[in-house]
Amino acid sequence: MPSWALALLVPVCAVAPWLLSSQAPVADPSADPSAVIKQAVAAQGPQKRRADLPPSAAAVQALSRELADPAGQGYDKPVSTKQAAAVRTTPGKYQKVGRIQIPRIGLDVPYGEGVHESVLERGPGHWPGTALPGDEGTAVLSGHRNTHTAPFKYLNVLRPGDKILVTVGKHKPTTFRVLDTTIVPEAKYPAFVLKPAKDPESRNLTVFACHPEGHPIFRIVVRASTTGPDKSTGTTGRR
Repeated sequence: MPSWALALLVPVCAVAPWLLSSQAPVADPSADPSAVIKQAVAAQGPQKRRADLPPSAAAVQALSRELADPAGQGYDKPVSTKQAAAVRTTPGKYQKVGRIQIPRIGLDVPYGEGVHESVLERGPGHWPGTALPGDEGTAVLSGHRNTHTAPFKYLNVLRPGDKILVTVGKHKPTTFRVLDTTIVPEAKYPAFVLKPAKDPESRNLTVFACHPEGHPIFRIVVRASTTGPDKSTGTTGRR
C-alpha cells in the first residue's frame, strides 16, 4: 500500500468508531416540554428542519402526553408562547359525522368533526376526543349563534325535556332529553363542557355556543342525556 494511502487511513480509522457510536442525545421530557419537540425534529434530519414544515405526528403526540401528565398530578408545567408555536396543526378536509335535529327550534343540519373555524363555518362541529353521540360518555358539539348558518341561534329557548336527536353516519338517531341550560364565563367553559359525567356508563350530549349573540364573553351550554326527563310523562328513562 502506498505510504500516502496509509497516512490517510490512520486518521479515518481513529475517527470512525466515534462516528458509529455517537447517538442523538435523549431528551428529558420531564425537564422541558420543548426538548421533546427538539428531539423529534433532530431525528427527522436536516432536510426537515425548515421553519415552514410542521412537526411530525410523533412530536405532537409526545408534547400532548407531556403536558397532560403533569396536569393530572395537580400542578402546572408552563409552556412558553415560542414552545406552543412550535406545534402547528392544519385542519384536514371537512368530514361530516352525522346530523343533529332539535325539533323545538326547527334545527336539522349536518355536523362535522372538529371545532376549528373551518368546520364551524359550515355548521356544528364535534369536539375531538369526546364521545360520539350515543356512545358511553359525553359528546360535545359546538356551533355559532349569529354567523355561519347560525345553527345554535335559539339554544336559549330550550327547556328541560326537549328532544335533541343526533345521528352518527347512517345509524339510527339517538334521542337525548335536555337536562339544563347554563351560562358560563368564557374562561371557564372548556372545563365545564368537558367535565366527565358522574356515571361513566351514561350517554350524554352537550351543545354550546357564544352568549350573548355576537359577544363571546360567555357560553350558553345545554346539557342533555338519554335518561333525561320526558316532558310528556314526567319520568326519566332511556329513549
